[in-house]
Amino acid sequence: MSDKKDKKGKKADKPEALVTLSQHPRAKAGIRRARTRAAFLSFLLVLILNLVGDQDPFDAVWRALLAGIVVNIVVWRCAIIAWRHIVLNELKQVEEHRLEQRRLQQERLEQMAAERAEQQAAS
Repeated sequence: MSDKKDKKGKKADKPEALVTLSQHPRAKAGIRRARTRAAFLSFLLVLILNLVGDQDPFDAVWRALLAGIVVNIVVWRCAIIAWRHIVLNELKQVEEHRLEQRRLQQERLEQMAAERAEQQAAS
């Protein structure tokens, strides 16, 4: 019984993802676009090379379809990795910007407090 609680506890310790690639509109579109273009271009390339190489049209299309499917899967994984890095860098930039804004606001508040203290001391 304690093993089940330990497993649940380990899952609970894992932080939740605030942003996922499936929710990020540019990432979702970019991954889809990369997959589509790469699969289509590989299909055309393999088809043309096979037809120029005097293959039967059926064999040429079959090989082109297989090449398109394989390239689609490979590019899909590569695009996910690339977009994951892009989204993480965007999040880091947003975090740095917010920290900088907080620091500037804190400096303004300290400056205003110092000016008030000087005014009170002068009067």
